[in-house]
Amino acid sequence: MFRFLAIFWVLVSVVSQEFRPPEIWAKPVPFFQVEHQFLAPVSLYGPGHRGLDFVLGNDQKILAPASGLITFSGPVVDRNIVTIATASGYLLSFEQICSSLLPGDFVKRGAKLGQFCSISEAYKPHCESCVHFSVRGNRGYLNPELFLGSLPPSVLKS
Repeated sequence: MFRFLAIFWVLVSVVSQEFRPPEIWAKPVPFFQVEHQFLAPVSLYGPGHRGLDFVLGNDQKILAPASGLITFSGPVVDRNIVTIATASGYLLSFEQICSSLLPGDFVKRGAKLGQFCSISEAYKPHCESCVHFSVRGNRGYLNPELFLGSLPPSVLKS
């Protein structure tokens, strides 16, 4: 009987973890226009757009949408990337931003994360003055709009 209850409790906790409602984060850019929407890939390594591209104004700063630990800040090939790990286990990455924050620094929700910058003339962006924002969970990339509260509800059509 004890074994049955233990298995039942484990199953209930696993299911409740998988279907927890998403957190709502602050917007990384107070007033933004999305140039490219999230487009989920059909397969794990298939083509898609695994984030949102925000068009920024002149010298517009990027804010941390959630509190967390900076796990990466620096160049990757020809662009600068900053990644935040949240307490919930999500990884938030921003591409094409320069930041004074270093790995190990803690950043609070709403604090300045950085600003758009280009570190290489060889990099060919797919939009001008855009910052790419992506969210990764334990099952892969997720639509950032889900966490920004801007994803419209699903509508079932017959």
